[in-house]
Amino acid sequence: MSKSLTILPRYILREFLKIFGLSLSSLILIYMIVLFFQKIDLFIKHQAPFSLILLYLLYKSPEVLFQWTLPYGVLLSTLLTLGILSRHNEITAMKAGGVSLYRITAPLFLVALLVSLCSFWGNESLVPLTNQKTQYLLSVQVRKQEPTSFFKNYKIWYRRDRRIFNIQLLDPKEKALKGVTLYQLDDQFHCVQRIDAREAKWLDGKWKFLNGAIREFEEGGSIRVIPFTEKEYLLPEDWNSFQTIERQSREMSYTDLKNYIQKIQLSGYDPTRYLVDLHAKLSYPLLNVVMVLIGIPFALQTSRSGGIALNIGISIMIGFLYGITFYAFISLGKSGVLPPLLSAWFPTLLFSLGGVFALMSLRQ
Repeated sequence: MSKSLTILPRYILREFLKIFGLSLSSLILIYMIVLFFQKIDLFIKHQAPFSLILLYLLYKSPEVLFQWTLPYGVLLSTLLTLGILSRHNEITAMKAGGVSLYRITAPLFLVALLVSLCSFWGNESLVPLTNQKTQYLLSVQVRKQEPTSFFKNYKIWYRRDRRIFNIQLLDPKEKALKGVTLYQLDDQFHCVQRIDAREAKWLDGKWKFLNGAIREFEEGGSIRVIPFTEKEYLLPEDWNSFQTIERQSREMSYTDLKNYIQKIQLSGYDPTRYLVDLHAKLSYPLLNVVMVLIGIPFALQTSRSGGIALNIGISIMIGFLYGITFYAFISLGKSGVLPPLLSAWFPTLLFSLGGVFALMSLRQ
């Protein structure tokens, strides 16, 4: 009996890892092909060399792995591994030998937990870096656009002609720049005017600056300050000039995003949509464990009624349902309908409870 306690987990683990490697590589390949055809028109239009296409796919691979394919690879592998073992009556033989279902599936949970840790590490370190490089590749190297923006000290800096914008936060819902400072420069790039405003809203084709002050730097070093409650400006930059440079959560690690939220809160702005993404960075990696919970009862209940095609169909169905639920609750959280913590964790908890109840209903 002691040998079986060592051999069986190793056997199950070996079978699972073989299928997991094949499933994961297949999913990654499918996603890469989809990405290639999504962007091929852009690369052809701008006559980008083939090396940039390969570099783009290389930069996207961490996001594809850690955010798009890992949980579904775990689910598909669980369904196929247990389905094959059950169809060959190996699960029945193990139970007859006194091995419980919980002990049979323990190696799968262990792997899923390790995958969750790797997923968090990848999303914390590799994905933000490669997403930034992807954005630079598409805008500068492919579209040949001049880099006009960068992030420093958790603020957005945007330069165009003789104007430099310093922005605390972009609000797409209100089409507003929060905590904005506009520097006007002369031909020698000396600052001749500085406009500080609580926010600047894009309304009727104009920028409306609210609650701020204008500082005019005159010759001789004197400064004239003109406070204002509301002031309209006709600037070459419209809302579309800024919405493409919004600080994306996927371009920040958990630590960076947390610090960014603190900066926003200290400045008195609403960080709701970033809070949702912050909680999602913790809840989403645990989906790998949840997929094992869901996959076990499905695999054992359907092993007699279908083969590989059925298991693949089930994994697609579950993945589709989770995707709809997850992004629906994320949207509700970002719009303020639900608290950020609830919107990010509810789909994971819901599917976890469903998996637990289904697992407990199985005959041990």
